[in-house]
Amino acid sequence: MGDRLREQIEFCGLLDKEVAARAGITKRAIDSYVGSESCMPSAEVAVRLAKVLGVSVEYLVTGEDGNSSFSNHDSDKNVRLLMKIFSELPDREQKLLVSFAKTMKESI
Repeated sequence: MGDRLREQIEFCGLLDKEVAARAGITKRAIDSYVGSESCMPSAEVAVRLAKVLGVSVEYLVTGEDGNSSFSNHDSDKNVRLLMKIFSELPDREQKLLVSFAKTMKESI
């Protein structure tokens, strides 16, 4: 879990102390989850961390998301990156991108 937690914190562009504050825990706790000790947080803390980072607890623990049809970690990582980029686009560009993706799919 420590590696995925570290990866997701970096993916979100957050600092450990920001994640800790948003999850209502100490930075020292984050350090213990991602450090060489790699302890596991309680279920309650894992839920709060997952919520702050926009992933499921299952993803943090196993690297897979039960709601996702993607079992390949690299595919899941790419999908999350695309979703992040997409969500940051203005509405007009989102609509254009969806239209483009539909056209691509139909041409296959």
